[in-house]
Amino acid sequence: MKTNFYNFKLIEQPLLVNEAGLMVYLYTNYLAAKNKNFFSFEDSYPGFNYSQDMNLTSIDTAFYNNKAYIDFVRSVKKESLPYLEEFFHDQNEDILNLFYIFTENDGNYLPFMAGVFQNINVSSIKEFSYEIFDLVFNLAFLRYIGVDIDDPELKSTTIKEWSKKALKSDFLSLIASLPYEDKLSMALLRSFSNKKSIYDRLYPLLEKICQILENNFYKIQDEFMDHLKKIKKDDYKKVNEVIDQVGLASFLSKRDEPFNIYGLILAPNMTMIQFISEDYDDAFIKFGIYSNKEFIEKENKLKHLSQYLKILGDPTRIDILDLLKEKNYYAKELSDKLYITPATLSYHISQLHVCGFIGAYIEGRKTYYYLRKPGFEKVIEELTEFSKDIKEEDHGKES
Repeated sequence: MKTNFYNFKLIEQPLLVNEAGLMVYLYTNYLAAKNKNFFSFEDSYPGFNYSQDMNLTSIDTAFYNNKAYIDFVRSVKKESLPYLEEFFHDQNEDILNLFYIFTENDGNYLPFMAGVFQNINVSSIKEFSYEIFDLVFNLAFLRYIGVDIDDPELKSTTIKEWSKKALKSDFLSLIASLPYEDKLSMALLRSFSNKKSIYDRLYPLLEKICQILENNFYKIQDEFMDHLKKIKKDDYKKVNEVIDQVGLASFLSKRDEPFNIYGLILAPNMTMIQFISEDYDDAFIKFGIYSNKEFIEKENKLKHLSQYLKILGDPTRIDILDLLKEKNYYAKELSDKLYITPATLSYHISQLHVCGFIGAYIEGRKTYYYLRKPGFEKVIEELTEFSKDIKEEDHGKES
C-alpha cells in the first residue's frame, strides 16, 4: 500500500542527548568486547556482522577512511574517555548493567539503555528534563519487562493512561519468563524504582559529553546538513518507503502534527522509526548520516548481505513467513499460533520488517502483517551478483 504523506518536519540540528547516550553505549560496548586489548577506545568501533559479535573493529575499517567522520568520532571519544572512566570506575554498576540488556539477548541491536536515549529528542542538555526521561524510560521498561506494549487496548486510550495502567502490572510474575540472565533481570526490575537516581547520576556525565559533541560538531556539520538536504531533495522518497513498509500511513494521516525527521551521527548507518499511538506527540524517524550511501555494499557485498541471511536462518522467523504465505495475520493471531510472547513476536517482526521481508497495515485496532518481495529479491540479486564471477574447476579431472 503506497502513501503520499508529505507532512514532514526536517530537524536540522543534532540530537545532542541522543548522541551523548550513544557515546556512553560505545564505551560500555568497548568494556565488554572480547578483543578490546587490541584497540584503544578512540580507535575502535563495534563490529558490524555475525563474525564480529561482541568484538571490535578498527574505526578506519568501519568507515573506510572517511577522514572527516573518523576525525570527529576519534576526537569525541578521546575527550569523553576520562569522564566515562570516572563514571564507571567502581560505581554505577546498576547503570552499566542496563547497557547489557538486549532484546531476546541479541547483541547485534542496541541495548535497553541505549534504546532509551535513541528516543530522547532534544537538541540541548537543558531541554532534557526528568519528565521526558521518565516517559521514555517507562515505555522501554514495559517492553523489556514483558508487558505487551502492542496490546489493542493501547489504541482505545491515550498513551499516558495506558502507560499508567500498565505500570501497575505485577512485574515480579514476569521475571521468570524473561530471556536475560538473573543478574540482568533483577537489574532491570530495580531500575524502575531507581529512575530518578539514574537520571540524576547520568545528567552531569551527559552534560559534559554534550559539550564535547557541540565543540566538535563543525568537523561533521557539512556532511550532516548534506544528508538532510538529500532527504528533502528526493521529495522524502526514502521516508515514505519506510512509512509504507511498517504500515503507518493511516496513523499519520490522522495527525495534525508533522512527522519529524532527524539525523544521527554516532549511529551513522541506522534507520529507526517511532510511532506508538495517535495521541503520542513525538512521532519521528531517524536516519544515520550514511544510511543513504552504498559504500558498505561496495566494500563487501556478502558481509552486508549477512544480516539478511542471518534473519532468514532463524526457525521462528521461518515459521512467521510460512504462516504469512497462507494469509495476512494480525499480531495476536501470530503470537498465539507460534506460542510465543508478544514481546518475542515484536522482536522477530521488527527484524523481518527492516529487511523488507514483511510489511504491515492497520485496520481498526489491529496491525496486520503480510509478505513483501523486496527482501527476498535483495537476497536473490546479491547472491547472484556474488556468484557470477565464481570459476568452478573439476579438481577430480586427470591432468
